[in-house]
Order: sequence, then structure tokens, then C-alpha cells
Amino acid sequence: GGVGKTTLAKAVFNQIYRSFDGSCFLGDVRQECVDGGRASLICLHEQLLCKTLNIKRLKVHHVDEGISMIKRRLPQKKVLIVVDDVEDKSQLDALVGERDWFGPGSRKIITTRNVDLLNGLRRDCEKYNVEVLSPEESLQLFSWHAFKNSNPLVAFIELSNMIVSYVGGLPLAA
Repeated sequence: GGVGKTTLAKAVFNQIYRSFDGSCFLGDVRQECVDGGRASLICLHEQLLCKTLNIKRLKVHHVDEGISMIKRRLPQKKVLIVVDDVEDKSQLDALVGERDWFGPGSRKIITTRNVDLLNGLRRDCEKYNVEVLSPEESLQLFSWHAFKNSNPLVAFIELSNMIVSYVGGLPLAA
């Protein structure tokens, strides 16, 4: 983790969500499910339905009911759904199962550390691998965040290089 998958997914989401009838960013699904088990899937169903349907409250009592509600209420809507940090297929199946659950033009963005999870998806899915930054790119990104400039201040060049080297291509982990 830590390469920037979530940050990239958020940036894409924020750029395009307005062109959909409804949208939802389900963040940190892996941790949600570790903390709450199946109850967290129910909570994620409620969040997905409320956000995409633009309603304040909706009660889901169990996972199968949540799936049924998604299948019944979203096939006519063009939606954008981000499912961030998915760990296993059961999470995907429960949240964004089949293409016909959502209307034409809908998009699902899935971030995961488990590339094998994506290999089981349909062939017409596009997959992107987020690469670790080069040392030069890492230093530049670190400098933008630390100094509001593309290069570190002269007094901090050596320290900045040490930090960027230590975090190994993940400059915002510093």
C-alpha cells in the first residue's frame, strides 16, 4: 500500500462525478470489513444507496437485502462508484456485483492491493497499475508538500534527499 491508489481514485472521482446521475466513494473497504465484518457491508450498502439515490436515510437489515435493493433501485441510473481498498471477491460481489445492477454509462473504480482480485473480472475492464515514483519525482512531490516549491530549500536539500530515500518512492508517507 501507500503508492497513491486512493489519492488517484479520489482525484478521478472529484473530476468526473458531476457527469453521473449519482455517485459514491466507498473508502477503505478492507479496514471497514476488518472492523465490522458483515455488519460493515450492510453499512456500506446503506452508504452506497443513500449517496447514489441522493437520500438521507435508508435502512438495510442484511447483506442480501442490500444487494436486492441495489439491483432494484439502480439499474436505471448512470452511477459512478469507487470501491477503495478491496481485499476479497466477496466485498466486490456484495457491493458492485454485476454490470446489470447499474444503468448504461455507469462506471466502477476499484482500488486493491490484490491484483489477482482484478484478474477475475470481465475482459472489458481496464486495469491500471500505479507505479512507485522515481527518486526525482519523489523529491519533487515531497518538496511541493513540504516547501510549496518543486525543489527543497537549500538548507534542507540533504535532509530532503535522505527522507525521500528512506520512504522509497512514497514521498507522502514521510
